[in-house]
Amino acid sequence: MSYVVVKDFTDLKDEGHIYRVGDTYPREGSDLDDERVEELATDVNKRKEILIETVESENKQDDDNNVYPKHSGGAYFELSNGDKVQGKQAANEAEKALKEDDE
Repeated sequence: MSYVVVKDFTDLKDEGHIYRVGDTYPREGSDLDDERVEELATDVNKRKEILIETVESENKQDDDNNVYPKHSGGAYFELSNGDKVQGKQAANEAEKALKEDDE
């Protein structure tokens, strides 16, 4: 399962790594700990805020199994038509509109 950061935070259980909105969690090379995911995906953590969310599985896949919108760094996401959109929610809405246009 994939997760995306929805609020900036420093992961004290990952050598103080700083995650920014739009980053994928966990970072490459870091182990996924189900207990830590549960803390970050709920408000049962030191900040008492939801910090990560599950990446929508309903997103469009292309022939190379790329899932759209695809995180492209920072808070930007690439749509299936190649456009880039800032913010996960805006990207999901734009991709949904693209899918509706295809139907």
